[in-house]
Amino acid sequence: MKKLTLISLLLLFAASLYSQIPYKVITVNGEIVATKANITLQNGVEINSDDNFDFRKPNSRAAMINSERGRVVLTEQNATDAFAKAAFAPAISSISSRGGSASSVADLKSIFEEKVLIIDKMELKVGTDIFPMMDEKFFFIRYTYNNETINKKLSFRADTLIIDKNEVFTIDGKLVESPEVKEFNIYYYSKNNDNAESLLINTFEPIFVNTNQLKPEVDIIINELNGKPFDTILAEVYDYLNSFYGKIDKDCLSTWLKKEYKIGV
Repeated sequence: MKKLTLISLLLLFAASLYSQIPYKVITVNGEIVATKANITLQNGVEINSDDNFDFRKPNSRAAMINSERGRVVLTEQNATDAFAKAAFAPAISSISSRGGSASSVADLKSIFEEKVLIIDKMELKVGTDIFPMMDEKFFFIRYTYNNETINKKLSFRADTLIIDKNEVFTIDGKLVESPEVKEFNIYYYSKNNDNAESLLINTFEPIFVNTNQLKPEVDIIINELNGKPFDTILAEVYDYLNSFYGKIDKDCLSTWLKKEYKIGV
């Protein structure tokens, strides 16, 4: 009888430990309160998985991570079992890579589709045998602002195409700080003698964020995965950004991580 009681106590203790796993909050969309701890979730806050949550605004969600269990996206719909489904991102090798330059229309279409996340600015290597960039051959962005069609030639450096928010949103010599533009059309323009052609590559929604805005969130992931291989960190950050912001080019993200965190170099 004593033996059975001891086993029962050990099982209860193990269950208690399992239910009190600490998670660090990466970011929150909306407003969520951990009611046991009486804490409003925000970047950097630590909460336990056995807490209860009050979703103060519709469609609120939070991303959290534990170094051993993985990452969770908490919503009102999954609040009862979200932590039981914590997991790490799929291996980065499962995500297709350009393996160098974007050298076809198909490559560019796959990069510039749906929501596209650009951190500070995008620098994308392009196969110049297919898309040479010079005075009369270049990429440009077309968008609508204040019911006016704006065409902006994109900068380039040798074989590198550059999408810089400040350049794209400078209109008549003045920078528009919050343009509320939801759609970009990206074209490739080519002029040969008297023949000019503008080839539509794709339509996408640009999501511009700057490093200062993003780093506090990525810092949480980097710290929780301290000592892990670079590919593991890259996969986790890539998956998080795709879930909460938009699609980001894997090679561009790898370059940004190496530059900002001096890892994987």
